[in-house]
Amino acid sequence: MTPRSRGLSFVATLAALALLPTARVARGQETAAACDYRACALGIVPTWNGLAVVRGSDGPRVANLNFFWPRSIESALRGPTPLLPGADSAAASARRAVGLRRIGALLTDAGLIGGVVTAARVVNRGRAGRGDQRAAGAALGALVLSVPFQFAADGALSRAVWWHNARFAR
Repeated sequence: MTPRSRGLSFVATLAALALLPTARVARGQETAAACDYRACALGIVPTWNGLAVVRGSDGPRVANLNFFWPRSIESALRGPTPLLPGADSAAASARRAVGLRRIGALLTDAGLIGGVVTAARVVNRGRAGRGDQRAAGAALGALVLSVPFQFAADGALSRAVWWHNARFAR
């Protein structure tokens, strides 16, 4: 092999490697283009235990950001392939939503459990002592403190859905 043919081979290899990510993105865009907004875009619907993420106008549920015991919803919002435009941003926003919801759920659950235990103690004894008042105040404080985390999680979920749906923009 001559130095010139080695040089051409090297340049051809570099060009192929440079085009490889473009080809992957193009395949991802074809997947998004094959599915229209009406059938594949996501929406958010309130449910008794959280916010459901539904697909398309028919609304089959693909995920739920639970109030009490949140689980990961990242894969549903990333979409069928991580190569789609916005998939990484949708997944990151979904992770943030779940993290915030877990903090909010922990505070909500602690407040509810603390309130129920305190109420049971007061009913059992027939009176509320100083410790019961403090426990009730702490339970109420936990519930109040959970509200901003719950709303922040809702906002992060909304951003995740927006990033998922952005791939259908024309």
